[in-house]
Amino acid sequence: MPELPFLYELPASSEMITQFGGYNHNPRIADNEFDDMSNMSSSSFPILSTRNKRGVLTVLNKPNGIAAKSNLFWVEGTRLYYNGTLVTGLTLTDSPKQMVSMGAYLLIWPDKVYFNTADSTFGNLEAEITIAKNGDVVCTLVKPDGSAYGTPTVSDTEPDDPANGDLWIDTREEKHVLKQYSEATSAWVPIPTTYVKIAAENIGALFEQYDGVKISGLGIEALNGDHILYGVGNDYIIVQAIIDEMHEQTGGVKVSREVPDMDFLVECNNRVWGCSSSKNEIYACKLGDPKNWNVFMGVATDSYAVNVGTDGNFTGAATYYGQVLFFKEDYLHKITGNVPANFQVTTVPCRGVERGSEKSLVLVNERLFYKARTAICAYDGALPVTVSEKLGDVKYTGGVGGGLRNKYYISMKDTAGAWHMFVFDTALGLWHREDNTHALAMVTHEGELFYIDADTKKIMSVNGRLSVHQGDKKQYDNVNGGPEDNFQWYVETGDWGMGLPEEKYFSKIMLRLDVDEPTMITVGFKYDSNQSWSNRQIVVNTPKRTVKVPIIPQRCDHMRMKISGNVGCRIYSISRVIAGGGDGRYEAPVQIVDGPVDGEGGGD
Repeated sequence: MPELPFLYELPASSEMITQFGGYNHNPRIADNEFDDMSNMSSSSFPILSTRNKRGVLTVLNKPNGIAAKSNLFWVEGTRLYYNGTLVTGLTLTDSPKQMVSMGAYLLIWPDKVYFNTADSTFGNLEAEITIAKNGDVVCTLVKPDGSAYGTPTVSDTEPDDPANGDLWIDTREEKHVLKQYSEATSAWVPIPTTYVKIAAENIGALFEQYDGVKISGLGIEALNGDHILYGVGNDYIIVQAIIDEMHEQTGGVKVSREVPDMDFLVECNNRVWGCSSSKNEIYACKLGDPKNWNVFMGVATDSYAVNVGTDGNFTGAATYYGQVLFFKEDYLHKITGNVPANFQVTTVPCRGVERGSEKSLVLVNERLFYKARTAICAYDGALPVTVSEKLGDVKYTGGVGGGLRNKYYISMKDTAGAWHMFVFDTALGLWHREDNTHALAMVTHEGELFYIDADTKKIMSVNGRLSVHQGDKKQYDNVNGGPEDNFQWYVETGDWGMGLPEEKYFSKIMLRLDVDEPTMITVGFKYDSNQSWSNRQIVVNTPKRTVKVPIIPQRCDHMRMKISGNVGCRIYSISRVIAGGGDGRYEAPVQIVDGPVDGEGGGD
């Protein structure tokens, strides 16, 4: 009996993926990771799930900023809203805002305006009074309580036959000194501190005691410049100075309390801190007083200013456990200390915040995350470390970040101009891509993350909350607000089969999944880096079930799979059977050549 040919069974192996590793956009990734995805989340880890539906809080016409204190603030055009209600009477400039919380105050830049949440009052941080040209201005030498001295003698020699308590202004030195005669010592005793009262109608109406002000226009030059107000009334101010005699003039006097122009601001230890790129300086306001930035009395409550020597513009600011951090693209300036006398600036050469990504600075789980020029970094008080390796070598810019529980959200733009919303789970170390959201700003409030969508101008909540009001939980906008509709989602694997050098068959694919409602899931396959997908559609009518994907085995070197849908879904596992397919079909013929290869020598 003749022998029949013997057919060898191709070796096959079954594999099941039950723990999913998130987004990884590098050339070689694990089989449980995904080269691309949209609207996926790590919230159900190790299960692969779609993100939560977002909520639409309201729609704005011209969004200029968002902030949170006891309730949400946002700026629409020139108007400020608090808890969804317009703050009447307050008009801002129509420009993007920085808003800083300090105690009961919300501080708004570049307008230099404050809003007090305790009593709903508002006003300007800066103040200026100009005495009209026909207004009378009188300057007199006074005691600390504002009462006038007697008439002193002004000369460069001691008065003859003085009586106890007589006053003499000694002009022998360039700096004049007020002295008083003491019979007990038979000597002229210097009065160390003298004051001048500047009186004019309404000159002190906008100021308070110990404000730091700038005075100009007075006929006595020594009274012009920076001063502290040691006494204030509606029609007078008192400064520390000395004059030889009473001075009178008509108008021309200006008194102003100024706040420096600053690029980035933060609050730390009851002070507002800011930086100026044009002057390369860092500032802090007076303790507990954001109106005063020029008070230098040598006490613990003083304002603070310092110049830094590094090159380049400031690119962002943040606080980190009592430390104030000011970033440039290649430097970190760290300020420590608790009073101006021991404030210390430490400069660290390191990867700083990328220019234009100042809003990416967010504290999540005791680490500060931000977008640097070449990576997303995490700072823990020592040196920044990269956390964005799995985003691949794509260049992103314009990062805007937010934090919610363990997650760091960041919206940024790639070199092609497309925007992406990525989420980094700091506890799991996993990245997921949500969608193409372009966020203008993000803020966390009452366990929810809110952001302004630049394209739709909507204020969105990432987990679907429609209100942050603690009382009646009312919606801010019953007309334009509401939950998000169903959205498209997908995940695309990397190249499967790269660990097996031979040709192979993916002969069986099974998915265990759960869906929110009956739907159709699309599963696509791409073989050997082809451009087109071979799609299969699966109807899923019941929750939590295993479905077999109708796949026609195709001999290949490697394969990709893409799963997509449009209702909420959780994928528990992916099972696959791989069978060997023999030697490769695309091997190029090998040519053996004796002698040197072209370009490596050998003469003519």
